Amino acid sequence: MTPVDDNIRMLADSARAYIERGYGAAVRARSLQHVSGCDPQRWQEFADLGWLGLVIPEEHGGLGGSLPELCTVAEELGRGLVVEPFVACAVLGATALRALAPPGICSEWLPTLASGSRRIAVGAWEPGGGFDHRAVRLQARADGMTGHRLDGTKSLVLGGAGADAWLVLARMEGTDRLGAFLVPAGAAGVAQTPLTLYDGQRAVHLTFDAAQVPRPLCEGPAQTLLARLGWALDVTLLAHAAETVGTMQRAFDITLDYVKTRQQFGRTIASNQVVQHRLVDLMVEIAEARALTRHTAAQMDWPEPAQAAAPDLDRAVAGTRACVAAAARHVWEESVQLHGAIGMTDEYLVGHYVKRLAAACTLFGAIEQQYARLADSVLGR
Repeated sequence: MTPVDDNIRMLADSARAYIERGYGAAVRARSLQHVSGCDPQRWQEFADLGWLGLVIPEEHGGLGGSLPELCTVAEELGRGLVVEPFVACAVLGATALRALAPPGICSEWLPTLASGSRRIAVGAWEPGGGFDHRAVRLQARADGMTGHRLDGTKSLVLGGAGADAWLVLARMEGTDRLGAFLVPAGAAGVAQTPLTLYDGQRAVHLTFDAAQVPRPLCEGPAQTLLARLGWALDVTLLAHAAETVGTMQRAFDITLDYVKTRQQFGRTIASNQVVQHRLVDLMVEIAEARALTRHTAAQMDWPEPAQAAAPDLDRAVAGTRACVAAAARHVWEESVQLHGAIGMTDEYLVGHYVKRLAAACTLFGAIEQQYARLADSVLGR
């Protein structure tokens, strides 16, 4: 076994042990009830375990982990139904900052992200644009020598509640260029509308009304900045896919235990051959989704942001996301069917997994959007 394999195995074991030891239903409920959907104590524990520094280079206080290692932790967090915004902030926030910020800002912010003392959320999408990060209408205009004013909206900012800053792209007034802005929480002219997702996780909708913000982290041709943000989103898509695989696996395990013990007409549900075939189909789909996610993570392992638009990577990420979303939808549908009405209730554990999978099917772009991206990468736009 190679050292990388050893690292992955140890990460999986430690993450699973942590969740089994200290992340039960009561802990999850406290996090969901927190105003930001993130228990500060748990977030600090994630930092102490090194998870928040997985995507952050060692010179900035992180672990400089590989993408397969990141996906390993994400899968275990999905299995444990962790609600803290690990993918939204520890992955997307950190990778987007790495892709868009100059070295000085990275040196200032990345160590604090790894230590858990600060969080960044990314406003990647806008109303009417679906999950297409290229649909940028937020406007930026110069305001004096050192600042700008932003006008517009960013929708579904995952992990945005309680974040210390939001990272957004905006169109520079009078040009065809974009700017990347790090907007401090509490900036004048920024209004937050809290959102609760179907599975209870938190997000915010941001409205900018002549919002006063510092000068952009970087400014350049739209294609360049969109490619850099796209790279961060592709890394995040893989982490989200791995997290979803973990959630699917646990939902399957709960369902399997249920049909093996629940009796109807004097015999267990699992003794029905049709039910056995359905369970085998689910098991195969989950295994395929896991294998494809791990293969793509190994193939993509930390490319440079400029390489994010390469057709082979585009194909791999879109195909992986579509496969995982389709499997997730099938798993939650079958979990409900095989449990009956109890599968939709909050009183029964599988109901929480069903809601998480239902939300995961559409986050970061539904199956149809990924199929369209896959077709574009194969056939050309």
